[in-house]
Amino acid sequence: MNSTIFLTETRLQKNPNTKTTYIQEDQTSKEITSADTLKFFRRLGGTESAQRSYTCAGYVAGYVVTKLTSTSPDRQNKTVREFKFI
Repeated sequence: MNSTIFLTETRLQKNPNTKTTYIQEDQTSKEITSADTLKFFRRLGGTESAQRSYTCAGYVAGYVVTKLTSTSPDRQNKTVREFKFI
């Protein structure tokens, strides 16, 4: 059974007027076949958090990563990647 994975990537930049809010720079969507690993991003020095959810899309059924949030080492940029399994 073939499944399609769509990635929505949102890039954010830290709001200079506050400590905890970000301003959206751009948002892109694309179809992918595989996802990068958490270890790769953590080795770069930033932080990486994964949100997992249950899915029911063929071979990817079960408890899988549906949202990755990456923050740069200087904490000025954040990227949110959301995965939609079809």
